[in-house]
Amino acid sequence: MSDAAAEFVWKLARRHSWGSPIPAAQLVRLVAGTEDHDELREVLENEVIELPFVAQSPDGLYIPNGQDAHIAAADWLREQTAVSDLTIKATLSRLPDDWPEDV
Repeated sequence: MSDAAAEFVWKLARRHSWGSPIPAAQLVRLVAGTEDHDELREVLENEVIELPFVAQSPDGLYIPNGQDAHIAAADWLREQTAVSDLTIKATLSRLPDDWPEDV
């Protein structure tokens, strides 16, 4: 996975509000900074939407507000980013108390 995909997933995790969708164009703007919007849109469409814990509705993309989705997203973030376990756990509200289990 690309660094941009990790940025998208982190933004979805940080900006979620009880599983509320974020429109794709808004998500691209949140991640873009000085990056090319077209390239980021391709990453979103080809990498991020395919992740099993990312859902899509007519209103946008989101990480569902269930424990299974939050565990999958947290595990993915743990493997793909340098975000600390403590920060991930504080961000994804549905994680079990014993997450991550291998610590």
